[in-house]
Amino acid sequence: MFDSVRFASILVAFMAPLLAIIVHLKHFVHFHHNMHTIRAQPTRELLANSLTKVSNLAKVLKTDFAKVCASARLNTMTSPLQSPTMASSTKPTATAPASPTQLRVLRQLYTHSPLTKQDIATQLGLSMPTVTAALRALDHNGTVVRTTPRASTGGRRPATYSFNMRRHVALGVTIRSTEIVCIAVDLSGDIVDQRHTTIAARAEAIFYQRAAHIIEDFAHSLSANGLTPLGTGLTVPAHVNAANSLDYERIGANITPPVTFTERYCAYALAEHWARPHLHDAVCLFLGNHIGSAVIVNGMPHTGAIEHMQLVPGGPQCECGSTGCLNVYCASNRLAEEGESLPGFFGVLEQGEIHHRERMRAWLQSLGHAIANVHTVFDADVVLCGPIAGYLDDAEIAQLQQMSAARPTAARRIPDYSGSPRIIRGLCDKYQDATGAALAVVKAHLASLGCV
Repeated sequence: MFDSVRFASILVAFMAPLLAIIVHLKHFVHFHHNMHTIRAQPTRELLANSLTKVSNLAKVLKTDFAKVCASARLNTMTSPLQSPTMASSTKPTATAPASPTQLRVLRQLYTHSPLTKQDIATQLGLSMPTVTAALRALDHNGTVVRTTPRASTGGRRPATYSFNMRRHVALGVTIRSTEIVCIAVDLSGDIVDQRHTTIAARAEAIFYQRAAHIIEDFAHSLSANGLTPLGTGLTVPAHVNAANSLDYERIGANITPPVTFTERYCAYALAEHWARPHLHDAVCLFLGNHIGSAVIVNGMPHTGAIEHMQLVPGGPQCECGSTGCLNVYCASNRLAEEGESLPGFFGVLEQGEIHHRERMRAWLQSLGHAIANVHTVFDADVVLCGPIAGYLDDAEIAQLQQMSAARPTAARRIPDYSGSPRIIRGLCDKYQDATGAALAVVKAHLASLGCV
């Protein structure tokens, strides 16, 4: 097949020095003619004839070059599978499949990979030629890939096809007070790469530029490894901390991939829901230096404010301006003494030290009280995440469950669900919010394909 784009580039490379020669010859003739330095008439005629021939050749090349460029533009406009963004990929970047049949096949492969052509035809009620044509198009644009053939049952081993989970990756970014963490996940939600950069967060233009550069550099490294970034999910903290004064929109404005902003605790909830798709309705509580919350309703996360539920009127003042909030009674400083770390606290607790046991008992009672209050109005599972949740053992989770069960529960029931709402220890990943922000990008992409 004639490669018009390559031919155009060759013409450009050839014409550039040729046109330079023409210009120099022209200047040479005019200059020396005016200065009367070229005395011999034959020499002047020879140069003039040479200039005419070269100029005619240049006109021909210029005409051919214009035709080639027009052809190249036409090919680009009529070829939707070409991508200008992923030069290192062996296959062009794909857009969403054009036909409803391709979408049906893609959805089936996303949930049931690997499948043979016959599997797809049987499960979707399609003819083999229709399935073959759909798979050919999906394979061409890289949305599906061929996988290990199945064992033979007497003839040729049938080829299998799978949804290409590495067709794209999404970036998730969390900015902490002393570091920026970038995580890349594929379309299955698996982490494929991550980068941690130590840098102090400051509300200054130079920091915004540096942060954007760190994120873009990570995206470029993924592209260099053959992974196509869909976009960037950036977590935005809702709680007052060292980084909350940052202008995240200024950071996002300097990032080339599309940026999606996700509230930090919604990002935690997204990661939990991805790991447990059955969580139709749930409450996610972040337990750490402060308390945070998000509520999952019909599978969608929403920012909560359960941390400011008042447990003890007139109690210690909370940063929200009220008193006696859950955030005051269940933050990590209610467990660990001044200068003591969480690992240190739970290490001493395991040894049975009486003061640590008393603090832990009071902490569990406050958290159990809050969960019971939640269940009086919202009959849903409670997922505990964050650093403290990672240290809770099964016995302590059971205590919280008993405290909640002793109180009345809302009458509303989740469809196809029976029994009391559960209290679950979450993923408790340190950078779970970055993963959740990336998953928000993945989920939006899969939704555009009709896969979720």
